[in-house]
Amino acid sequence: MSLYDTLGVSQDATQVEIKKAYRKLALQHHPDKVTDDSVREESEVRFKEITAAYEVLSDEEKRSKYDTYGDTADGPDFEDESFMNFFTQFNSGFGFNGGGGGGFPGAQPGDDRSDDVQVPLKVSMADCYNGKVFKFQSKRKIVCEKCEGSGWRRRSGGPPPQTNCKSCQGRGYKEQLRRVAPGMVAQQTVSCGMCHGKGKYVSKPTSEKNQCKKCRGQGMIEEAKPLTVSIPRGSRHGDRIVFEGEADQEVGKSKTGDLIFIVDEGTEPPEGVRLERRGYDLITNISISLAEAITGLDRTLTKTLDGRVLKLSTPAGKVISPGKIIKVEQEGWPLNSHATKFGDLYVLVDIVFPRDNWFAEKSDLLKIRNILPSEAANNDVKADPGNTEQVSDMKLVDQLPDYMGSNGDQYAHEGHASGAFPDDGTPQCAQQ
Repeated sequence: MSLYDTLGVSQDATQVEIKKAYRKLALQHHPDKVTDDSVREESEVRFKEITAAYEVLSDEEKRSKYDTYGDTADGPDFEDESFMNFFTQFNSGFGFNGGGGGGFPGAQPGDDRSDDVQVPLKVSMADCYNGKVFKFQSKRKIVCEKCEGSGWRRRSGGPPPQTNCKSCQGRGYKEQLRRVAPGMVAQQTVSCGMCHGKGKYVSKPTSEKNQCKKCRGQGMIEEAKPLTVSIPRGSRHGDRIVFEGEADQEVGKSKTGDLIFIVDEGTEPPEGVRLERRGYDLITNISISLAEAITGLDRTLTKTLDGRVLKLSTPAGKVISPGKIIKVEQEGWPLNSHATKFGDLYVLVDIVFPRDNWFAEKSDLLKIRNILPSEAANNDVKADPGNTEQVSDMKLVDQLPDYMGSNGDQYAHEGHASGAFPDDGTPQCAQQ
């Protein structure tokens, strides 16, 4: 039965029709809506089939793959040995015969391990830097050990009754089409995910009398236990802390998936800390006066993420020029949990020049001019006293106009500014 048949729609059905059919069937077969215990098991299987069909047909990309190849799985890598095995499969009756009955009942079972569980864990910037231990109660579902997941009360009359899987008609496997080469498809046999390749599964208890008292017929119980999560020093956003075998268990699967905590690092530093992380380095900003840039710096910089206070001093005579960046080695992010190696701290310096007319007496300017070194003026233009004009009408601006950018046309602005030239660059006569 195709996915379209499962939802009761045609192959050219619109997304609106598919969604409408799914809602109707899901409401009809939802386990919580079925009160008759005799058909509850069948409704659960039907509900899973309806949901699986809708997940494929509601996604246009998956639907296109299903219409073309019969399933939504990606094709094999034709450069590895799986493509070479195609010829072996072909010769051994893999089912690559247009009529399609092929396949074999001994298909390999699916993954015998429950799914991993990923949990985002919010950790502050300071806790990522210093490390942190979280303790809390962990809850998960485990297979009831009293009934071994069957949901049935133990009886002397043998094992709990089983019913044929409705999804695979009791065979334990299904047949589906898979792409084996560009433009070529083959029918292959896959294990049924509903019954895990067994063809049967244990029916749910039909009455409270038959139910396991511990799990109330569910086959699963909730387990709560203390869990300690240690965030190593120097952790970063996206780091993973794995607890093997601590995910939810599943009936019929012998192995349990992992519980994985994923660090969600905060970006806001604590109060008084002016630091931003860039990889394994830290960055901060500081504004200093022109006098400090010339004569030397002795300034409290910032609090650190581990509670210290950094004080920055430069030797007398060490000039900090505009555009320079101060690098403080080994004051960045921890490179290992033992805190033996760190990244670096970069300090972006903003030199604040004095405002206009800052001096008290003009003689102050002369004193500074005499103290500061006098660099040779870069002026090779010979002045002609009879042809020299003094420029005094000036102002300071923060940047060049946009049209004077390095990639701009140096002539583009001239014509447009005056209106003398059209777009083709040819001169025009002024209108009278």
